[in-house]
Amino acid sequence: MSYIALPRNTPVMIADKAISILAILSLNFSFIRADFMIISVYLFLFPYLFFTGRSQAIFHLLIASAIACGYLCIAHAHYGYNRELLVISGYNIYPLFAWAVGLFGVYLMYAHWVPSFRTMAPFKKMVFFSVLYWSLLFVSEILAYHYFNFRNTATSAYSGLPMLDCIHVPDWMKAFYLLNGPTYFLVCELLRLPDPNTGSRLFWRTVEA
Repeated sequence: MSYIALPRNTPVMIADKAISILAILSLNFSFIRADFMIISVYLFLFPYLFFTGRSQAIFHLLIASAIACGYLCIAHAHYGYNRELLVISGYNIYPLFAWAVGLFGVYLMYAHWVPSFRTMAPFKKMVFFSVLYWSLLFVSEILAYHYFNFRNTATSAYSGLPMLDCIHVPDWMKAFYLLNGPTYFLVCELLRLPDPNTGSRLFWRTVEA
């Protein structure tokens, strides 16, 4: 028996990363409000996934949205920015869509790379996903705070993470920031959602040697 890697669509992989980068850069567009931009990116994902033949990935996006909703219901009183952003019934809309897009974007990147680790155990896959998630989270937060001057004034009195000087929120919110990604991964795995790029839970298939 031998393993054959399922083909990956390189242009789609590049497009996925471009969308993730666009979501980060939306923090600093002077001609488009960040909340309008992130909502547009979120809504664009539905037709984008459909036309790239990955409608099954919408389930992953919906799970990310549910986790973002649950988190915001708990932490909504601790969000208030130094920008004009849409607020509905006391809920700042920006973090809702930012978390949904961010979690889903990390999973899309993860799904492109995991086929390279065909012998990786489930726990190691979760570690790989978590490291990828934390890396992108820290980069996004550092850019937002230090370079784009996009700040959560509602929690500005709190200290940030040591050395990184970002994520200036209460400790319990820091825990959510760090655990939202791994939690999302575990939920997708427990629900046995298909790979967003192939529609199958198997990244590799076996064939007769």
